[in-house]
Amino acid sequence: MSREARESATGGNRKPGGGDMGTPGQAYMPAPQVARFVAGRGLAALGDQFLLFAIPLLAYKLTGSASQTGLIFLVEWLPRVIFLPVAGVFADRIHSYILYIGSDIVRSGLALTAFTLMYVIPDGKFLTLCVLAAGMSLGGAQSYVALEATLPRFIPMDQMIRAQSIIQGTEQTSEVAGPVLAALLASALPTTSLLAFIGVVYGLTTLNTLSLRRWLRTESLAGAAAEPTTFRSVITGIGEGVSTLRKLPAILGLVGLTMTVNLMVGIGMATSAATTVGVFRQPDKYYGILSTGAGIVGILTFFVVPKLAKRMNPFAALMTSYSLICLGGIGVGLANTFAEYAVSYAVLLGTVGFFNVIIRTERVRRIPREHFAKTIAIIILLNQLSLPIAGFLVTLLTTSFSPQNIILGSVIGSACAVVLLVPLLAHLRNFHAHPGPAPSHGQDDPLRDRN
Repeated sequence: MSREARESATGGNRKPGGGDMGTPGQAYMPAPQVARFVAGRGLAALGDQFLLFAIPLLAYKLTGSASQTGLIFLVEWLPRVIFLPVAGVFADRIHSYILYIGSDIVRSGLALTAFTLMYVIPDGKFLTLCVLAAGMSLGGAQSYVALEATLPRFIPMDQMIRAQSIIQGTEQTSEVAGPVLAALLASALPTTSLLAFIGVVYGLTTLNTLSLRRWLRTESLAGAAAEPTTFRSVITGIGEGVSTLRKLPAILGLVGLTMTVNLMVGIGMATSAATTVGVFRQPDKYYGILSTGAGIVGILTFFVVPKLAKRMNPFAALMTSYSLICLGGIGVGLANTFAEYAVSYAVLLGTVGFFNVIIRTERVRRIPREHFAKTIAIIILLNQLSLPIAGFLVTLLTTSFSPQNIILGSVIGSACAVVLLVPLLAHLRNFHAHPGPAPSHGQDDPLRDRN
């Protein structure tokens, strides 16, 4: 990442062919600060992984019900999805420095408050967990969209694949370290203690962002409006994001494809605690092994994706990664032992990293710069809509079907839907960069999802 850090706004942030990600007069962030910025976001991702470990496990321990675990997954993702369009407008109008600080402070406070309430009001633990999940989802949504908007403002387009791979690598590293640390802490301390640790982690990310305020404050918001941010301007911004998305058939295809992936992954995540502890009768620490295995597979993609991206067109790369995800889902559904289940789960979640890097890069190439964040927010809303739907389906269907049968059904449904999306996805083979003379039309973009 040193190359892009050395570039400055002396006319060098434009790339021939329309690859212009910056704005006139804006310098790219220096390499050491880029490294600290990425490290801070990696630490926030570690906090996210602790949440993904703690909330389903606490829910299952409190209720002993796979259905209730699915309900908490719904609560964890629905507010995030609803808030995403607003988060996108904010990211186009408010400096990411402020958004990072706000979302991390809120998440730190929520985790520490929930930890306290678990002891003060023991009879209200499940309700506390629901409120925590909902609040964390709002903070996570704003931080997530802010990161999407920030990268193109500080990193040149010719370094975007590499930058996205590094970001994905830090996220995958957190997926390895997070469950291991969480499982170790959960084996030595009450599971509720994880909430206090999560609060401390987000507190540290806040301090890291404060230390970078000198550079983050120089961020230029190309799409920022002159008028103040009001309810009407937010609604107008959301409408502009929707309108922009409708004009990008390749991105619409990517949205549909990602929704099917998120449905499979969401059902896999929502049922993982119940399958590990309930179906295969394994102790809590084995639940941590699942995410660790997925993280290891994801880290491997960090090394191979940039090379594969040079050898394969986006359509072929996406279909390859999608096929691997489906293969993992089939393995999860058919597993007869915990070992088979764990390996398949690692393939299901781990290969999503490959998928994410490609779609994120394609989004950066294909979305007009001035509407980038608000359009990304609409895309992420649609993409992540599958996650609360996954929680709802698990809640609804576990009374009649086993968790493994539910995920098998999601793979079959996903494959059927993707056949209908092929005409849209075929546009990925024939992309020509905008020749735009202005930064506002210089970028087409990759779609970034956590899925």
